[in-house]
Amino acid sequence: MLYSLSLALPLLALPFGGLAAETVHGVVVFSRHGDRTSKFFPPTQLTALGQNQMYNSGAFYRSRYIDPNSASHISGISAREIVSSQLYAAAPDQNLLVNSGQAFLQGLYPPLSSFSIQDPAETVTNGTAVTPPLSGYQYATIHTVSSSDPSTIWLKGDDGCPRKIQDSASFFTSELYTRLEASTKNFYESFSDILGGLLTPSAMSYTSAYPIFDYINVGTIHNDTIAERVTPAELLQLRTLADSQQWALNGNIPSAKSLGALPISGRTLASKILMQLASIIDSGGKTNKFSLFLGSYDTFLSFFALSQLPNSDVNFFGLPDYGSTIAFELISYSSDATMPMNGNGLYVRFLFRNGTDDAAPLREYPIFGHARADAVMLWADFRDAMARVTVSSVSQWCGICEATESFCPISASSSTTNVQNPHKKKTLTLAVAGVIGAICALAVVGVAMAFAMVFFGVRFAKSWRNTKRGGFNDGEKLGSTCDLQLRSSTDKGGVQHPDKIFAQ
Repeated sequence: MLYSLSLALPLLALPFGGLAAETVHGVVVFSRHGDRTSKFFPPTQLTALGQNQMYNSGAFYRSRYIDPNSASHISGISAREIVSSQLYAAAPDQNLLVNSGQAFLQGLYPPLSSFSIQDPAETVTNGTAVTPPLSGYQYATIHTVSSSDPSTIWLKGDDGCPRKIQDSASFFTSELYTRLEASTKNFYESFSDILGGLLTPSAMSYTSAYPIFDYINVGTIHNDTIAERVTPAELLQLRTLADSQQWALNGNIPSAKSLGALPISGRTLASKILMQLASIIDSGGKTNKFSLFLGSYDTFLSFFALSQLPNSDVNFFGLPDYGSTIAFELISYSSDATMPMNGNGLYVRFLFRNGTDDAAPLREYPIFGHARADAVMLWADFRDAMARVTVSSVSQWCGICEATESFCPISASSSTTNVQNPHKKKTLTLAVAGVIGAICALAVVGVAMAFAMVFFGVRFAKSWRNTKRGGFNDGEKLGSTCDLQLRSSTDKGGVQHPDKIFAQ
């Protein structure tokens, strides 16, 4: 079921009784990149379609939070020109993510000429009026973080994390993986005419579920031959299997009390979101009114698991589409728009938008086990719930990951924290395992349709030809996909490690 984007948020019954006006004081948005070229053929680039997706996403959030006529307008934010203290954007130092952020911000704050006024001109001393280039293009700052910077962990917590790779790799020795590897082998080999120059015969299997899906999905969007060769049912089957594999590698958390390294990227993102929302409160609502962070699908899956979102909607077991976003609104209910002091009287609302299609709604979901009627959380409750899953410091990350990065203490893995591996020889959660078990007993086409109806219900995407997913960890390493034998696009006879082939 699709929901109209123009619907205003419903008035909420407040804990203290009655109804009151809602004021949005700030928003933090985490976005996936837009449509891109295949990672089998580096360098990976944002496509024209991807640029438009991200621009449209920025325009969508402009209409909700920047437009002064919107019911969800952020109190006091500049509606026309960028005010640097109010806007904050950050991305890992990777072209795909940085370019996606640039396109998003152009939609959020378009050129000044779009406001139907004359471009502002400056008069120099000789009397010449100088107008800005590109119709008043606004140069928004994106803070980029290199892999050698300790702060890189907040948006890319799984990079440089050996323990994450170890915990993920344990899935490839599980009984469930073994069954799926055997039961789907013929299905994957049926695409040998498409994959023959890219994968060895032994790698055309469930082991390569995500790389195979990603390559074929990109092809159905940009390659007429692949689009005509692959049926919608086959693409659905490929995506369903990739969903199950990537959930096992990023979101299969057996215990909330021993999170370990498997969901590390979600844990570090949770820390960054919490810090950014706290900065709004600390400034009295004056700074960081709109924050944008760019990242990868695996971080989405990890955060979905940590915040218990699959309890609200089973679609959260699946991969998010290109350009998908999660948003955290910091709001209050009062007779005026004054920012409450010290966080008292503040609430947080979580929202998710899958993809960037015009019909894709930004929907509110309860997180951390709250009932749907209680989806808006008190700031204090939200802060405490997030703090239980976060990584609080770089040194703690170093210990959890057993990392050897240059910014990690030599003894971090032994002295900072002593994390046991809760995922060793574990399989998927019961909800996922039960459905995938049924997959093994069905024929390929029957699997696709049955799994979609039983497990996913109404999927996010409206059509398979326009299913804009993607990844190879979208800039991350592929170390967790441990035994892939992939052929280089330049040396089709040789076998190379996937990290070397897909490094961005």
